[in-house]
Parts: sequence; C-alpha cells; structure tokens
Amino acid sequence: MVYPKLMDKQIEEALFSASDRYKEHELKGKLPKKIIFIYMPSLLNYIKRKYKPKKMRVNKIVSVYQHKDIGFVRMKGLGSPHAVVVLEELISLGCTTFLNVGTAGGLHKTGVFICNKSLRDEGTSYHYKKHGDYSYPDNVLKEKIKSFFRKKGFEFQEGTSWTIDAIYRETKKEVEKYSKIGICTVEMESSALFSVAKYRNVKLASIFIVRDVLGKKWDNRKWKNVESLARYVLDLSAEFLRGIR
Repeated sequence: MVYPKLMDKQIEEALFSASDRYKEHELKGKLPKKIIFIYMPSLLNYIKRKYKPKKMRVNKIVSVYQHKDIGFVRMKGLGSPHAVVVLEELISLGCTTFLNVGTAGGLHKTGVFICNKSLRDEGTSYHYKKHGDYSYPDNVLKEKIKSFFRKKGFEFQEGTSWTIDAIYRETKKEVEKYSKIGICTVEMESSALFSVAKYRNVKLASIFIVRDVLGKKWDNRKWKNVESLARYVLDLSAEFLRGIR
C-alpha cells in the first residue's frame, strides 16, 4: 500500500485547520501579504541591522519581521513538517505570496538556483497532493523573479531540486541517479511547500544558495565564502517582492 495509508487522503476533509486555530488571532489581517522565508540565523541578524524591521510575534516558534509591505520569517526548525506548519499558519493569517530563500546541497555545482520543480522524496506533501514525482512552484511568480534577476544582471541557474526528509540517508546511489537525470540541488522543504501552496491557492517560489557539492566525503560547509552572496540574494528578493502586487 502506498503512503499515506488512507488512499486518496488529500481529498478528505481535515479534522481542523490553521484557520480554525487562528480565526480570532490579534494579527489576523495585519501581517504583510508578502513573506520571505529564511533559515540562517546570521541572515536574520543582517535583516535586523539593515532593515530595522518591526517584530510581530505569532506564537512561540513564528515571528514576522516587517519592513514596509514585506515580512521576513526565519524557519527555526528543520524539514518539511516544520516548514508546512509555518506556511499554513501564515496563510491562515492572511499572507498570500511567499519566497523561500534557503540553502541547498549541489549535485553538480555551486551557485544560485531558482527551482523549477522538486522531487517529492518527503512525506508531508502526500497529505496534500495525490501521488506523483514532482511538486511545482507558482509559475508566474517564478518567471517574474527570473526576469527581475536578469534585469539586475544577477547570474543564476534554473533547475530541479530533490527534497528529502532524511539528511543522513542521502545515499551515494541516489546522488548518482539524480545527477544523471539533471537534478541540481538537494534540500528538505521545497516539494512540501509547493504542494501546500497549491492546495491553499497561494503563490510560492524557491531560491537556493548552493554552498557545496555532494561528494564522497563530508564537507564542513563553511559559510565565510558565501555569506555575502546570501545577503545579496536576500536583498534582491526583498526588492523584488516590494515591486510586485
């Protein structure tokens, strides 16, 4: 039997939703509509220094740092279940457009990648979307961010990602197989985020900064050579979101 255990679960009515939990929340309708997800603590510190944002606390794990009409949210957990909980809660409070700006491992080379689809090797997306190999970002949002980067003269690549739950079970055979079919990056959230965004009818796209290429031995993934790149990608993403409706 396939996973989830209940066949066609994605069409069944949920027992409760984030909208039920947050229908009377004090921040409902007051958060910025446009959100950037980040993961690195150092990037949040950078945001605080540069943008002087207003902090709005949703709950113990989610805070939105608002600058003008956009919000920054740092994902404090790891992987698809945590990311989806945060996304669901922000959607229930009125947020509608999301850029997921994270790091990823590379299967071929380093650089900045705009994700065109994600291989669903995690469990969360299957509770929202029927079985299939891939999840997809919002195509209009993805094409707009590509066009914006090109106008800025910023070099990036477009490629497919592999989303997996188990970071310590990325096997050599998988890396070899997915490299051969052209998958560019590996991370832990995008396929689930794409699936939930589609299910909830909001817009979401992903940008990845690849700091290391998966090899035969452990790479300590030191950040000193890419910290400035991550900041620049964040600044471009914020400028992009401020300029769209």
